[in-house]
Amino acid sequence: MATFVDTNKPYDPKDISQSGFAITGLANSANLVAFYDKNGFEARVAVNYRKEYLRGFGQNQNTGAFGSEPTFENPNLQVDFSTSYALTKQINLFFEALNLTNETQSTHGRFDNQLLDVFAYGHRYTAGARFRF
Repeated sequence: MATFVDTNKPYDPKDISQSGFAITGLANSANLVAFYDKNGFEARVAVNYRKEYLRGFGQNQNTGAFGSEPTFENPNLQVDFSTSYALTKQINLFFEALNLTNETQSTHGRFDNQLLDVFAYGHRYTAGARFRF
C-alpha cells in the first residue's frame, strides 16, 4: 500500500521571509506486509517507508528574527519481522524482531546539511510464550 499526498500550499524552506500557514507531517509513505499462516505456524514481515516531511516549527537552539525555524524529519525505512508457533491449543511460542535494518531516525533544519537530532534505537527483540487457561 502506498499513500501519496500533496498540497496547494507547499512550504519552501529556502524562503526565509515565508511565515504563516504550513502543513506539518505531510509525506508520501509506503507499507508492504507479507505473512504466512498454516498449521499453527505464523510469520509476518513488514516494510514501512516514509519520505522526508516538515515535522514542525521551533528548534531547541533558536527562535530567529524570522520566527521559529522549521524542523524536518528525514526519510525512514524500517523492516520488522514476527513469528509464532502454536505448540498446543494452550501454548504459543513467539518471536519478534523490530528495526532489522538498524535504521536511525534523524531531523534537520531549514537545509539538509543542518543536522539537528539523531535517534539510534537499534534492533529490538522479544521472545516468549503465551499460555491460555
